[in-house]
Amino acid sequence: MKKLFALILTLVIVFTLFGCSKAEEPTTETTTATTTTETTTEKPEPKNPLTGKTNFREGAVGKRPVAIVVENLSPARPQWAIGSSDIIMEGEVEGGISRMLWLYADYKKVPDKVGPTRSARPSYVRFAKMFDAIYIHWGGSHDRPGYTGGYATIKKYNVDDLDGMKGGELFGRDYTRSVSLEHRGIVNGDKVFSAIKKKGYRRKIDENIASTLSFNDSAKWPSKTEANTVKVTFSNRTDTRKFTYSKKDKKYHTQDWRTDVKFKNIIVLMDETKYITVPYKGATTTYLNYQYKGGKGYYASCGKIKEFRWEVKDGKFVFTDTEGKTLNLNPGKSYIALASSNHEGKVRFE
Repeated sequence: MKKLFALILTLVIVFTLFGCSKAEEPTTETTTATTTTETTTEKPEPKNPLTGKTNFREGAVGKRPVAIVVENLSPARPQWAIGSSDIIMEGEVEGGISRMLWLYADYKKVPDKVGPTRSARPSYVRFAKMFDAIYIHWGGSHDRPGYTGGYATIKKYNVDDLDGMKGGELFGRDYTRSVSLEHRGIVNGDKVFSAIKKKGYRRKIDENIASTLSFNDSAKWPSKTEANTVKVTFSNRTDTRKFTYSKKDKKYHTQDWRTDVKFKNIIVLMDETKYITVPYKGATTTYLNYQYKGGKGYYASCGKIKEFRWEVKDGKFVFTDTEGKTLNLNPGKSYIALASSNHEGKVRFE
């Protein structure tokens, strides 16, 4: 009997530490606090504001994140250091292709080589701004009739940026792959801090303009709706990103970048988009801008999925559940997809 009790106790502990539990149920049970004369005060472990996890460097607490633009064309895959960031945001840019923005809460933890690094786009500049991030890119789109480019958007929103077009030790080229020049640009992670310091950029985060993500203390099912696979299509012009849930490590995996990349959370923001066709190099190109009007969202974690609402309020993202309460994420890395609500963007799950 003692052995059976010990086995049950061990399983409960393991599930609590590593599993995904159901959401907490309300209870009518009341408890009476016991007063003791002994009081111990422990300093809480610093948490990563982008993942909710406690393995966060003390010196990074209260500092601004960095956001690095990374391309997603086939010759760029697998991208250098993909899966290393706290958040990957992905959406459509132009010509039906997607691009990514990698967010790191601690700029001293950026890997030695990140990339291929690509140019700024308005929607990505605005996304970085909403986290008060320092924006790292290599070039940017220029203004055209009816179109405000990446450079002008950086200036409009007063975004602190580091641009590979201006040179410097932060940027370099990797020639180990037999690909064209635009797929070789990299960020030297060990130079991020010195580049920020040389620019004299503010390092303390401004909580008045930075979005705040809320996290559960431990992993919980967001709902009872199954989502062992999640497929995200950005619009009717793009490909589809596919994630498969693993019960072994309780994370969503994708092989779409020619290597295994995993996330605790999959977040999809459905948003209105606008296509803008402009002259480009003797022909035309069609850019896509996200409007950040808010609306429906989907949150998947622990093999379950739920619908939620999102908006941009006072320049910050606000995520709420269908009852208007703050949406809590599970601690871990997140993938955030921007999908077009008016150009056939969609989410499928089963």
